[in-house]
Amino acid sequence: MNGPLDIDELVESHRVEADAVSHGIARELVGLGLPMWRRTDFDPGHFTASGFVASPTGGSMLLVHHGRLGRWLQPGGHFEVQDTSVEVAARREVGEETGVTRLTRLGTGLVRIDAHPIPARSDEPAHLHIDLGIGFIAESDAIGPIDEVLDARWVPFDELDRYQVDDPVKAGSAFLRTILNQ
Repeated sequence: MNGPLDIDELVESHRVEADAVSHGIARELVGLGLPMWRRTDFDPGHFTASGFVASPTGGSMLLVHHGRLGRWLQPGGHFEVQDTSVEVAARREVGEETGVTRLTRLGTGLVRIDAHPIPARSDEPAHLHIDLGIGFIAESDAIGPIDEVLDARWVPFDELDRYQVDDPVKAGSAFLRTILNQ
């Protein structure tokens, strides 16, 4: 397979005002006419996928403690060749990082687009990650097993500040709550 086929459509249809700058970057990347989802696409960067997952009751959001970054984030990561859509990649990443696999998608578009810089490492130059977030609600609040992250837990929406989540995660969680309440 050739990777996700719906990036262009999802980027073009995204209309969340809080994501305006990242959306512009994503549209420029789509405009290049190249796949730009492979982990080895560094100039200027590549798309990634993540899941904004609400608990079964809708009162909490699933967060992971990222080992390398030392921060609490929504689960997500790089696309793989077999990922036929952004949703497929986001589901896979959520399952790999948290063990949460029984998910129902919320809405048809993206919850959030976030373009952020990744610093150079010994095996990679500095580049951008343009993360495409999909909204889900979990069918169960069971977590685990986890082996790719330091921790995973359900965090009440009103306690996200205690976990020092960044503004893009807050914006995605706010939009997730909007979708939940529709």
